[in-house]
Amino acid sequence: MKLAIALAALALPLAAHAETYVRAGAAYEHSSETGFRDLDCSASAPPALFGCAAGADGGLLSAQGGFGSTAAVELGLGRRITPHLRLEGLVTYRPDLDFGGRANFVRTPGEQRVSADMNSLSAMAVIYADLGVYGRLRPFLGLGAGAARNKVSDVRFAFPGLGATASTVIPGGGETNFAWMAAAGVSLPVSSRLTLDVAYRYVDLGDVRTEAGPAVITRTSGVRAIDIAPTYADLVTQGVSASVRWAF
Repeated sequence: MKLAIALAALALPLAAHAETYVRAGAAYEHSSETGFRDLDCSASAPPALFGCAAGADGGLLSAQGGFGSTAAVELGLGRRITPHLRLEGLVTYRPDLDFGGRANFVRTPGEQRVSADMNSLSAMAVIYADLGVYGRLRPFLGLGAGAARNKVSDVRFAFPGLGATASTVIPGGGETNFAWMAAAGVSLPVSSRLTLDVAYRYVDLGDVRTEAGPAVITRTSGVRAIDIAPTYADLVTQGVSASVRWAF
């Protein structure tokens, strides 16, 4: 009897902290500078789009730029596993990471504008460490890992120096990658069940890839298509998220 009472007493603190919660929020993220380049610059069957030579600016042939900024929405389901640790499954959708940049092909006068539409859907397991209570605020750190599905539209290269409609369009693609994130933020309890979270986070979403396939080349002399090998660009974002957490 005494043993049962002792075990029950030990279990009470654990039960008090073993809460389950849902979290919903939004974020604003900005991508780091990046660029499309060949997956294999020496590929020949089909040939690489850029190749291994230097470009007009002296750098490796590529299309340098960025995926801009996007709003993001997220939904999480988590559980407090100790008084200071939370484990969460987090799904985030980033709808408008559209690429804009410049290529550096040689013997190509004028601007070489590059554009594409892109979106990313990620799912991660995240562990949060709550660092204590400071007034009403509760700072925390988070670290997560999982996968991201990055989908890019056809990529368009515009060459106005070669003609008003001169362009090359390569096929888009979808790629599922390992992804990870790190976060730091603060929580503000509103009630016994409702908490507001604000965090800054760094997210590595792997890479964005175009598929091997026909590049459609439009010039003043006409239109033709040639098969080209895949290209890729790294995708990293940083930003601020705000969310509400409801315990039940």
